[in-house]
Amino acid sequence: MKIEKVLIIGGGIGGLTLAIALHRAGIPCTVFERAPELKEVGAGVGVWANAVKVLDRLGVGDSLREIGMPLAVAELCSDTGRVLSAANLTEVVREAGAACYVLHRAELHAALAEQLPEGAIKTDHECVGLEETGAGVTAHFANGASAEGTLVVGADGINSVVRAQLWGREKPRFSGQTAFRAVVKFDVPDKRVMREAHGAGKRFGICPMSKDRIYWYAAFNAPEGRMIDFDKRQKLLLEEYKDWCGQAPDIIAATPSETILQNDLVDRVPIKRWSKGAITLLGDAAHPTTPNFGQGACMAIEDAMVLTRNLLRHANLRDALQSYEGERAKRTTSIVKQSWAFGMLARVKNPLVVRVRELLVRATPEFLIQQTLRSQAGFDAGDLS
Repeated sequence: MKIEKVLIIGGGIGGLTLAIALHRAGIPCTVFERAPELKEVGAGVGVWANAVKVLDRLGVGDSLREIGMPLAVAELCSDTGRVLSAANLTEVVREAGAACYVLHRAELHAALAEQLPEGAIKTDHECVGLEETGAGVTAHFANGASAEGTLVVGADGINSVVRAQLWGREKPRFSGQTAFRAVVKFDVPDKRVMREAHGAGKRFGICPMSKDRIYWYAAFNAPEGRMIDFDKRQKLLLEEYKDWCGQAPDIIAATPSETILQNDLVDRVPIKRWSKGAITLLGDAAHPTTPNFGQGACMAIEDAMVLTRNLLRHANLRDALQSYEGERAKRTTSIVKQSWAFGMLARVKNPLVVRVRELLVRATPEFLIQQTLRSQAGFDAGDLS
């Protein structure tokens, strides 16, 4: 079955990467984004070696290197500043043939959008329904427009409209923690070291993005849905982290309160099928994960490559989608589950259990740390052939 046109619902990182891959493969596609203008909100995003390899093969890698600085070490610390574990990224980077970055989400988004031809992205197109026909699928939008395609890909995030139409609407699973994030100009001594400190029911992470800019995040136990007003966020965080060592209080103090973003940490229990008929899912629409391993955007980028390759390989659309799911399900499910388990450990508040957690982290052999890095950042999603 020839793919006449792919309709991509959602113009985030996964949707744009898929559009780039399809264009490289000669498969016509259009991205439909609900926002009135194409821009990504957010702070930092992890783009590990597994995703960088995909973007390199799609011709986007040089853009990453212009906006990011490669990381060399990932540290886990206590709230007193004691280093519990230091993962050297050098070996996995060497084996993968690609570096690891933390980038500004908006800058990565813009770099991807620049790769697409004019007219490939339609904004102000909120999908409100899908209708399967004998020839494919018709997508209907809130502005009254409609579009027809051979295949629809829902790349519209954790609250995916496409997923809801396929499998019903359900509430995301709340992890028990809320997170605050921001990008700020701040001088840290270790320009290539990302560091995450854990205390009793809370954590604080610092990721260098360039010589004078960092992405930071704070997460702690909180009731679901307790959103803090923008003008009160800095004050709240200064109180939460006032006794922490290191630069956490100084970084928070240097960040304007109105630039601090907040969201509850949520995911969904992995499902067995992403596709039905001529409709499938990609990225957070298919396998939303908590951000503990920085693999959410990376998995969406991998999905884009694998889906496009299977559309090229298989004459039958059903076979292509089954093969796509078959290649992706085990890996994405594993990362979602591992990230959830890591987040549950981060919620621990009992001082004795916190101490045991620190001892276990310190006792973890280096080869196990490297094994985990290889399984995630060292993964190879292949190319279009």
